[in-house]
Amino acid sequence: MSEVFGTRAGAVLEARIERARMHPAKRVGLGIAALAISVATGGGGGDDVLPGFDLVVTRRDTGTEVLRARVGHLQEADRVLTQTRRDLDMMTVEQFVREWRAID
Repeated sequence: MSEVFGTRAGAVLEARIERARMHPAKRVGLGIAALAISVATGGGGGDDVLPGFDLVVTRRDTGTEVLRARVGHLQEADRVLTQTRRDLDMMTVEQFVREWRAID
């Protein structure tokens, strides 16, 4: 990637949100736990148990994953994705990698 470090990050990288990686059995177990908590509390709670989302940054040309970071639930994921895309538009590849690797 050294040949692109002076380039605007958004020209080389793209960001998206994906469901957090998790073994299917664990995902089902957490879903059942969230439902049980929701029933026990009269419809509230349980969301904290559910698997969240990951921010995934990949190279546009190869699709190679450059960064994956857990970003919580949907509202938080949307906020982080907006910030990431803003940074991709404003930073060079070198700046972006330096800033976001520190977060990962």
